[in-house]
Amino acid sequence: MRARALTSDEQIVSMKRIWPGLKLRGRRVGAVRWIGNLRPQFQIYRVEIIHQISYHPITRVLSPELTRLPDNEEGQLPHVYPPASDPRLCLYDPRTDEWDHSMLISQTIVPWTLDWLACYELWLMTGKWTGGGRHPDTTTIAETAVALP
Repeated sequence: MRARALTSDEQIVSMKRIWPGLKLRGRRVGAVRWIGNLRPQFQIYRVEIIHQISYHPITRVLSPELTRLPDNEEGQLPHVYPPASDPRLCLYDPRTDEWDHSMLISQTIVPWTLDWLACYELWLMTGKWTGGGRHPDTTTIAETAVALP
């Protein structure tokens, strides 16, 4: 039996307590959006995390623009979901239930985002993705249904 899904209010309280730099920037019934800065190692990244009940969280890097390596054997930008013009980070494998709605985004998605960004920085230096996992199947993650301001 799965644990119960956490409410948006529970997610918001936890995020505010653990990651106060990620500010609530949008909210609708069952959906929230946070924006803030994260620094894994060298660079500061402005990120957006959108969570809607019944959908997987979506994480994007808003700035700086992610660099592509056109001739890289792992792809121009590994471990992201399309579209290429607005990639979403691949932080876990949804087919293996690594994340579900009973988990706090502040304790899973945010640390996984920091890990992804650290692997990205190393990938830019070496051309090798060290984050493990498999490259995502682009049909696995559903897009968020509610537009948040």
